[in-house]
Amino acid sequence: MEVFPIDVGEYRLMGRLAAGGMAEIFRADPVAGGESVVLKRLRPQFREDPAYVDRFVGEAKLCVKLRHPNVVRTHKLFKKGPDYFMVQELVDGLSLRGLLDYRRRLRTPLPVAASLRVCTGLLSALDYVHRAKLGDEDVSVVHRDVNPANVLLDRGGGVKLTDFGVAEASLHPELHAEQGALAGTPAYMSPEQVVGGALDPRSDIFSAGSVLYECLANRPPFGGEAEYEILSSVKEAKPAPLKLEGKGAALREAVETAMARDPAGRFPTAAAFHKALLAAAQTLGELPAADALAESVVEALEGDEPTQV
Repeated sequence: MEVFPIDVGEYRLMGRLAAGGMAEIFRADPVAGGESVVLKRLRPQFREDPAYVDRFVGEAKLCVKLRHPNVVRTHKLFKKGPDYFMVQELVDGLSLRGLLDYRRRLRTPLPVAASLRVCTGLLSALDYVHRAKLGDEDVSVVHRDVNPANVLLDRGGGVKLTDFGVAEASLHPELHAEQGALAGTPAYMSPEQVVGGALDPRSDIFSAGSVLYECLANRPPFGGEAEYEILSSVKEAKPAPLKLEGKGAALREAVETAMARDPAGRFPTAAAFHKALLAAAQTLGELPAADALAESVVEALEGDEPTQV
């Protein structure tokens, strides 16, 4: 059991925010003073495994190149003793996963204006990432793990995409093969990802559609008691229709297009999905609103402990 604070080079760990399969997230303060940051640490059981170290280091090298207001900023990578750390910006808020879990307990969907704010911010991030061509040989980067836990929301209604570990692994298939697991979050994968098919940016568009569906319906589009049931449901890509009629029909159709089973039936780019959402919002009279999202975030934070990832 770690006892905080803990000095790590020029940073002081103040507490653990979250732990995932490969990494742990800590809030940290610079020893010399300044704004708090997040330190993402490769979990100790993996620090002697070359495949995991390479994936973690590769993620950091990819992320430090990303400069967009809707992408969590990664400042640098460093090693202290046996541990590897990424230094990232601290988002003062919670994850979309935390917000949606809170709304589900209230049995009240996220307001449409707030849902649109989340998804348009997410799509702006994906449009940038897909066009940045930061991978080896100038290839497009596909995030491959777009899900509510990887979308962070701040108190001002800001939206930021994080966690590019699966994206980095996809650029180096030999690492993915060594780790031997289906990479991503099953309930938010695209049908082609579930079956191990080739992926392009339209896979992320399907996942973004799944995220928006959950915001609007207050439930994930695909479910099941066991992982194989979820994966089977995703492969079929037939979620229950959203209850959006009349002026809401254009919004429902945009989500359905994003979640088409065949990638050829989806929006070709994140920018096209973004444009369709803005048009649907105009028809509905519910424009993406930072204040609506901010109000929902603050309400959830007052009722729950903050969740960073």
